[in-house]
Amino acid sequence: MCGIAGIIGRPDRPAIEGMTQALAHRGPDDGSTLVLNEDHVVLGHRRLSILDLSAAGRQPMSNEQGNLWITFNGEIYNYQEIRQLLASEGYRFRSKTDTEVLLAAYEVWGDACLQRLNGMFAFAIYDRSRKRLFAARDRLGIKPFYYYHQPDLLVFASEIKAMFACPDVPKRPDFAALATPARFQISPLTGFEKIFKLPPGHSLTYSDGRLTVQSYWKIDVSEETAMPDSDVAEQLDALLKDAVRLQMIADVPVGVFLSGGLDSSIISALMRENTANDIHAFTIKFSDKDQRFERMPDDSYYARQVAKKFGFNYNEIEIEPKIDELLPKLIWHLDEPLSDPAAINTYLISKAARDKDIIVLLNGMGGDEIFGGYRKHLACLHADLYQRVVPKALRGVVERGFQHIPVATSVRGLRTLRWGKRFASFASLDQFDRYLASDLSLSKEQYGRLYGADYRASHFYTSQKQRFDSTGASYLAKMCLNDTSVFLPEHNLMYSDKATMAAGIEGRPPLTDHRIVEFLFSLPPRYRIRRNVQKLLLKKVAERYLPRNIIYRPKAPFGSPLRAWIRGPLAPMIDDLLTESSMRSADLYEPKYVQEIVARDRAGLEDNALVIWTLLTNELWFRIHFDADCNDLNARPLKTNVRVA
Repeated sequence: MCGIAGIIGRPDRPAIEGMTQALAHRGPDDGSTLVLNEDHVVLGHRRLSILDLSAAGRQPMSNEQGNLWITFNGEIYNYQEIRQLLASEGYRFRSKTDTEVLLAAYEVWGDACLQRLNGMFAFAIYDRSRKRLFAARDRLGIKPFYYYHQPDLLVFASEIKAMFACPDVPKRPDFAALATPARFQISPLTGFEKIFKLPPGHSLTYSDGRLTVQSYWKIDVSEETAMPDSDVAEQLDALLKDAVRLQMIADVPVGVFLSGGLDSSIISALMRENTANDIHAFTIKFSDKDQRFERMPDDSYYARQVAKKFGFNYNEIEIEPKIDELLPKLIWHLDEPLSDPAAINTYLISKAARDKDIIVLLNGMGGDEIFGGYRKHLACLHADLYQRVVPKALRGVVERGFQHIPVATSVRGLRTLRWGKRFASFASLDQFDRYLASDLSLSKEQYGRLYGADYRASHFYTSQKQRFDSTGASYLAKMCLNDTSVFLPEHNLMYSDKATMAAGIEGRPPLTDHRIVEFLFSLPPRYRIRRNVQKLLLKKVAERYLPRNIIYRPKAPFGSPLRAWIRGPLAPMIDDLLTESSMRSADLYEPKYVQEIVARDRAGLEDNALVIWTLLTNELWFRIHFDADCNDLNARPLKTNVRVA
């Protein structure tokens, strides 16, 4: 795991050094730059040493002839297999790194090398002979790659903040992108004008001033695989085992994010299958006071069981974070305007692991998207039945009635009523609108009032609508495809990468192995949900390794005590930043309606916690990046008297 940067078209040494320094948290072990004056090319790299900890792994790295140079972020999990193949054909290696294997794979197979890679990666290779840059991002979008392009210039980096060290890159908000109903940005948009992110499963070439972006992989939904259930389970079991085996390869200690849920628990079980060595497991727990509005199962209770079963060194972090201080810091690290408090959990766990010198952490990211585990998946399927059974007129009465039911008292949340009210808000919509509404930060009505626009014209809506309508698959497969193609890379994997790297940790998600993804989308929908049992196939495989009370426990999202924070330590910040006069400075929203959203939440009439969090974090994001007084990347004074450090 590292940070990469480059400028093609300007041999600007101070700029590349500044870009590389801005990525120091991604690679605390080493940093280096390369200046090719004759080519007008500079490359930079920050290293977090995982494989071959010696100086032989230093980047930018060249091939033996010196005509190819690479800067690479990520891991090629099957590098040993590729290395053996290339060595058998006469290629001579000078190091034990996957970086050199990747460079050799490109030298031998060219752009087609991407089809042979199993890993998470974002890299750029400059070919001096052809005056050509080739870059790529992994299939699922685990590693980030941002770029800015003009006819005679290409600037790229692992993080947007690094790009502003190059004086040619403008820093302006993209108001069209910011007007989104979601709490994240969808490729190629980032929230910054003219700064784009390379979509997952895409490559980029730049030569003679021309930029080309093209897809090299996409998910093929067939749902046609026909084999006995036992054979399906055997195949998934084998894929899971191999994915975990590959992702445990490292020359540094490897641990696990352990929530106690199904996904991280089966990863933990398969890790123990691979090694008898010590494994550190990390779990976060919030105080009972903070959790009183969430009313969710206690993850730590189940995490302790899993850790004990497999003999892990268990690290449970119970915290009451200074959220008003931590939030601006995480917003700065995330780069893009993304509002999910789970990023804070991830950062705190990563920091605790780093303090114990655990550098690599496996996680269960991707399980819900790929296997059909989100509550919204089942709710949207139930809505089909609801529409068939309940007459439209009666549905209207029920749904209007829910509008007046409170979802919280002054001391605790009413979880069941919160869920029921949420279901009633989207249950009568058509399948696609219902799917989006079930997980939007903003409803269609809220979006219209906040932005004065139709959310169906947003990039968020149109980009997903096209995919949804063009896929001749079951409703469940369409939802999982959109979640795997959009929500997973643009939201979950994005915040996971930025939050772990903020602490100098490499996060690895075995469930996103592309072979597992391809296999699941070849299966009929009954392997995802059957008789209201979600993630059925994964649970059947898990029965081989885990007790049933872990497999079939109540679902609890990897969240934070958001509602308690909104009503408690963040209340002064909300009252400061989400006032009419304050919001006029950014001009992102209709201020009077924001005040109404806050008031209805505080009265317990609506559960607007996630909406308020989104509004607050977006307002903070805008101030951190665009306030005239906020120019220092490492310590930005905010009008809320909070400092980013």
